Amino acid sequence: METKNKWLMAIAGMTLQLCIGSIYAYSVWIKPIQTLNGWDAHQLKTAFSLAICFLGLTAAFMGKFVQKIGPVKSGLLAALLFCTGLAGAGFANSIGSLPLFFLFYGVIAGIGLGFGYITPVSVVVKWFPDKPGLASGLVIMSFAAGSILAAQLITPLTLHFGVPVTFYLLAAAYAIFMVPASLYLAAPKQVLAVQDDHSGGADVPLKTIIGDVRYYALFLMLFLNTTCGIALIAVAAPMAKAVLHMSEVAAIAFVSMIGLFNGLGRLFWSSISDKIGRWNTFMTFYVVGAICFLVIAQTPGTMVFQIMVFLIISCYGGAFATMPAFIKDIYGADKVGPVFGYVLLAWSAAAFVGPWLISRTSNYQMIFYVFAAILAFTGVLLVLLKGKLKPGPSL
Repeated sequence: METKNKWLMAIAGMTLQLCIGSIYAYSVWIKPIQTLNGWDAHQLKTAFSLAICFLGLTAAFMGKFVQKIGPVKSGLLAALLFCTGLAGAGFANSIGSLPLFFLFYGVIAGIGLGFGYITPVSVVVKWFPDKPGLASGLVIMSFAAGSILAAQLITPLTLHFGVPVTFYLLAAAYAIFMVPASLYLAAPKQVLAVQDDHSGGADVPLKTIIGDVRYYALFLMLFLNTTCGIALIAVAAPMAKAVLHMSEVAAIAFVSMIGLFNGLGRLFWSSISDKIGRWNTFMTFYVVGAICFLVIAQTPGTMVFQIMVFLIISCYGGAFATMPAFIKDIYGADKVGPVFGYVLLAWSAAAFVGPWLISRTSNYQMIFYVFAAILAFTGVLLVLLKGKLKPGPSL
């Protein structure tokens, strides 16, 4: 008889992801921080890139450590690092130190993001053995949903209290929610019993992964799709003002809607993939994305532009939620954790490449054509790799 409720466990996991998902509202921070310290917008994007980079690195290389210390300690470590990073970012802004801001927001908070991202997913899925897609979809969707809440809080708080104090307030608020959520996390008793018998899970050394062509195929698929999506997320607010001439309030609403479609896309596309298959789902991402980028490159009306962006972002989020199932189909359920961790290195790389590409020019139209070409190329690549993306010899 389980002593904990699986739905409360899901809520605990979703709470952790909701808090750390505020990273996706980063573009809303850019103007207040610029106004305070005069830092260049392109420089400020580096903090976001660093945070996502260290999220991916932590997910890839700290999975074994997370398994060793258990979900409670891992969740608390996520809360400590993430909230310390936010508080430190506030201090960096108060003294006008950009390198210190990179350190706290990009590195320390980024590592906290990594622990907070992988811990609840690995725990909650075990409580829903009959519906792992639903469980992972709910948790991963919450990460995207966190940006909706944060986007609505950041601007009014900075207007009333200033940038440093807003960072302090958010750090304290997230800690209040993340600590009790972490304390509730636990694997089901039957899973613990299996682990005690040393028969649960599977560790896959990095040298084994890098010798498998299927890994490179999955890495490229996620990397190229993420590069295009994360570039839009990084500049969502300033892009809305520059291209659509939106007001500050409308731009914030636009960022919130991006967060909504990021989250809904994760749940929707992962569910669709159960019906049409993972390969067909990823091909849909690239076809839809390429068409949408071609449309927005023509600078259509505000409504059409926003709808196209929302579709692109839904595919961006959907790739993250569908990838674990794709890995499961190819490698088997026991290899999902370690392989997915290494595949997430694509997220780390894309976190720099996407924002860097879009910051190289003030001509958004040109970069939209580039992204359309990238996604079209990825679709061709997926066709060529189809024969490789099948279940094969175990690692």
